[in-house]
Amino acid sequence: MSESVITPPSAATDMATALPNAPGVLQEVAVEPKAPATKRSKKVKKLTKKDIDEVLMHDIVDLRGHNHWDWDPKTPPPFQNFEELEVTIGSLTQSGEGLALLPDRGDGWVLVVPFVVPGEKVKARVYRHNWGYSHADLVEVIQPAENRIAKDDILCKYFGTCAGCQLQHFSYADQMKFKRQVVENAFKNYASKYFASLPPVDPVSQSPIQSEYRTKITPHFEALNPKHQSAGKAQSVQIGFMQAGKRRILDIEECPIGTPIVNEGMKIMRAEVQKNIASYKKGATMLLRESNPIVPGTESDDPPTTTKICVTDHKATITEWVGKYRFDYPAGSFFQNNNAILPSLIGYVQQQLHLPLSSAGAAIAEPTLASTSTTLNHEIKYLVDAYCGSGLFGITCHEGFKKVLGVEISAASISCATNNLVLNKLSTDTTAFHLDDADKIFAHIDFPSEETALIIDPPRKGCSEEFLDQMVAFLPARVVYVSCNVQTQARDLQGLLDRCASKGLPGYKVEAIRGFDLFPQTRHVEGVMTLTRL
Repeated sequence: MSESVITPPSAATDMATALPNAPGVLQEVAVEPKAPATKRSKKVKKLTKKDIDEVLMHDIVDLRGHNHWDWDPKTPPPFQNFEELEVTIGSLTQSGEGLALLPDRGDGWVLVVPFVVPGEKVKARVYRHNWGYSHADLVEVIQPAENRIAKDDILCKYFGTCAGCQLQHFSYADQMKFKRQVVENAFKNYASKYFASLPPVDPVSQSPIQSEYRTKITPHFEALNPKHQSAGKAQSVQIGFMQAGKRRILDIEECPIGTPIVNEGMKIMRAEVQKNIASYKKGATMLLRESNPIVPGTESDDPPTTTKICVTDHKATITEWVGKYRFDYPAGSFFQNNNAILPSLIGYVQQQLHLPLSSAGAAIAEPTLASTSTTLNHEIKYLVDAYCGSGLFGITCHEGFKKVLGVEISAASISCATNNLVLNKLSTDTTAFHLDDADKIFAHIDFPSEETALIIDPPRKGCSEEFLDQMVAFLPARVVYVSCNVQTQARDLQGLLDRCASKGLPGYKVEAIRGFDLFPQTRHVEGVMTLTRL
């Protein structure tokens, strides 16, 4: 599962000219009060190791070369608040920020700076401190790197101020190198016991388009200040996404990674919000999601004619097409938000499911959903789709299996998945979806484990301990693990192999690890890992 890119649509996050009445379809939520630009707290808090970002700390240790600080946490950090420093960027974090080592401060204090390239000399302004490192805003690039994208060539005019995209100053080729390294580092850091035995990480599969790809965005705004209203003071309404490094909303008129139809919907919605802003007592988050319904009268055509609309009601139904398959689901629920890359992702998953059990097959460089009439692996007859959602993988990957079973904890998701079976004219005798806690799914499966493949697509937090325990008890012959968080994916691999070893089981061989770029211009990368039972 790939969670949405939150600001702007991270990522992470997945038209008729007329939209539903905007004020009636906004979801009101509490929003952090707007802080004046100069009012970051100057109080120096006592820092503890609880302040450490674990993933970031791996990157800092790599830069420093050791994990020791000769530093007393009772003393203040080695900076004044809002102090400006000239530093040289030594490396990038897994989140795309730059790291600069300051050996003369705090026994090698590290500064974390966004929107930079390794090797650059920059001016940065410190604003927040953690144990052994501080965050800073980028003030100026003094000596740019040769591979920095020129300002005039950057996709979005808000880049560098908006928090949603982190990599627009990189070429797409450099973004792919960065994301491949992110995947590799995740397994090096979180599956370290087995890292030496893992295959090399494959190159990241590119998105066919790098802009106008995102089918869902969620801009938000704050309500007017009642004190200012009563005083008759003019107030501007900021409608958009969070600013980088701040708890303030940046006004955004359009988002270049959003699809054209979603951006058109945003223009209409912005006008409605401006018109009705006085009616909002709280801040609100808007939903803008592309849908592709069938044009009435063409339902029996093959294929039917579709149109694009922008849906703003969380409870409305979205229609999505992935290759020849149709998926209907509630607008407010999860679905992948880059439709352009889904055929490649699903084609790869299909191909991995059908690798021979006896040996690793050569992966197709860029498989597509339409091209996967591959040689089916008749050793594997059954497929289990864990965390099945609205049925994306269970439905698109059903071919070649005697029976497919999807499992979900959400009754609404199971209802959608079952409905999508009907929409795609698939037999409910051979493909079915079952409501249950994912931690208990193997208790209800009577497939022979040596003939069963398992697809795992969990939330960002990864698999639970109970799920891994039951997976080891069942031991499916093939596992394809799809993840929007490669760190928890790697952690789960180590947990799985540790459990096998503790029980004296041969365990699994990792056949392949590959990233998919579901969110170009951002730090996010989807990981796909293939395992075969030994």
